[in-house]
Amino acid sequence: MYAKDVMSSPVTTISAGASVRDAARLLINAQVSALPVVDQRNAMTGIVSEVDLIRRVVGDSNDPTQLHAHLGDPDSQEVLSLTVADIMTRDVVTATEETSLEDVATLMLEHQTKRIPIVRGTDVVGIVSRIDLVKAMLSHAKPATTAATPTPAPQLRDDESLRMQVAAAIQKLGISLGGSFDVVVRHGIAHLWGQVGNVEEDKACQMTAARVAGITDVISHMQALPRR
Repeated sequence: MYAKDVMSSPVTTISAGASVRDAARLLINAQVSALPVVDQRNAMTGIVSEVDLIRRVVGDSNDPTQLHAHLGDPDSQEVLSLTVADIMTRDVVTATEETSLEDVATLMLEHQTKRIPIVRGTDVVGIVSRIDLVKAMLSHAKPATTAATPTPAPQLRDDESLRMQVAAAIQKLGISLGGSFDVVVRHGIAHLWGQVGNVEEDKACQMTAARVAGITDVISHMQALPRR
C-alpha cells in the first residue's frame, strides 16, 4: 500500500500570516492536531501543531504551571496575537503519494513525528498519521477467492479510484459522519471508518459502498453512537 491509499485528504491548511489565535481555533474546529502552513501559492512552508502552541506558551523552562497561569489570565495572551510563522516548525519531513506505507512508518519512527504531510511538488495534498497506519494494518485483508475460479488481478479496479468513489457515494447519503470518517480500499475490499448515529445508518453506508462498481466486499469498522 502507498501513502495515497490511506492519507487524509483534502487537508485543512493555514497561512503563515494568520494569528496563533486563528490557528488554535482551526485546530479545535477541524478536530486535527496539526495544520500544514502554506504561502500564497499554496506551497507548504511549515507545519503548526498543538505542541507548537503549548511549547510557545510554556516557554523554555518547560514548566506546565506557566501554561495554567497563561490560560487563566485573560490579560496575558500575547502569544495568541503572534503569527503562525513565529511558532511553526519549518523543517518538515514529507513524503509523496507513491511513498510506500513501510517507508512512511520508517520516517515517523526516525523523526519521532505523529504525522507525515504528503506533497505533490510543493503542494500539500494529504496527511498520513499514525492512526492511518493502524487503519492500513486492519485493512490488510485479501479478497476471498476459490482455487477453481480465482479472481484475476487485472479485473480489480484501482483501489485509490474506488476509495474516492465510495467516500463520495456515502457522503451523498446526507448522514452525519463523525469520528474522522474515512475509507480504505484494499484489493477491492472497502473498509469503512468513523461514527454514525445508529446501526441503520451503518448498514446504509455499507450497502452504498457495496453498490460501487469494482467493490468486491465491504467491512465496516464504524461505531454506532447515538447523537445527543
